[in-house]
Amino acid sequence: MSNNHNTGFLPKVILATICMGSSFPTGKYLIANEHMPPFLMGGWRFLAAGLLMLISAIILKGYRQVVPTYKQSIVGGIILTGIIGCLQTTGTMGFLNLALQSVSSSMSSIILFTNPLWLSLLAHFLLKDKLNKRKIISLIIGISGVIFCLGLSTMQGGIGLIYAFLGSLCWSICTIITKRFIFDKSSWVLTGWQLFWGAIFMLLTAYIRHEEYNIGSLQLWGWVWFIWLIIPASIGSFGLWFSALRQGGATLTSGFLFLVPLFSVIFSVLALHDGLSTHLILGGGLIVLSLYLLNKGDKDEIR
Repeated sequence: MSNNHNTGFLPKVILATICMGSSFPTGKYLIANEHMPPFLMGGWRFLAAGLLMLISAIILKGYRQVVPTYKQSIVGGIILTGIIGCLQTTGTMGFLNLALQSVSSSMSSIILFTNPLWLSLLAHFLLKDKLNKRKIISLIIGISGVIFCLGLSTMQGGIGLIYAFLGSLCWSICTIITKRFIFDKSSWVLTGWQLFWGAIFMLLTAYIRHEEYNIGSLQLWGWVWFIWLIIPASIGSFGLWFSALRQGGATLTSGFLFLVPLFSVIFSVLALHDGLSTHLILGGGLIVLSLYLLNKGDKDEIR
């Protein structure tokens, strides 16, 4: 790719991870303090975000550019966006919200963002992103850094950890699908449909689980964080993520996901006044090292 594409890739993927990192403490706040049920919260959040993205695309580009197609087939486009929405939105974020009921936001982010490890293994067999010794070492260092950042003493949580792990697997499988089956329209439109279908599946799940909540009972800060989840943490993060994924390889792009738990901790320090610790500083250094090693031999992928 050209230097312009190179410069575009890095800001996209870094901003995406910042937006993703902010969703953990805000989601935890809404579930723990406002007592929002996990699938209702996710369904409302992603339905609003998806509709806003699709409506804005219709206004700017016309409805023809928003109709989902795969290889010029509308049926294929609906099936593809439905599968992506089921995995990326309902699966990943649904399992995350379930995890947040019993596990801290920091611990949930640790497990969820072991995604690059599983993705690298899948991409080795299913894509052309071959796994080599350098990538294995960098991924192990990155995961170790995340664990150091958040503290080994918090490694507990039972069923919540299993939910977070299942969410991580859903994300890995979804990334493989988006690289193997290229959507005809823009990443913005893909994200809008993905969030829309994922929200529908989440609301159906909420109905099956008999979840109920009066959204009018949200307090002021509850509304602030809920709107934050809809716009920067949903529209911003997923839109930037899919755009960056198309520019870089699956393994290279997902390697930056190690930044998400780090940003999650930083937001907790700034907003909740959590103190910095030695293991946080050491872990941050390991994460930077892992990203350097991961990108060192892959510069051609973003040039």
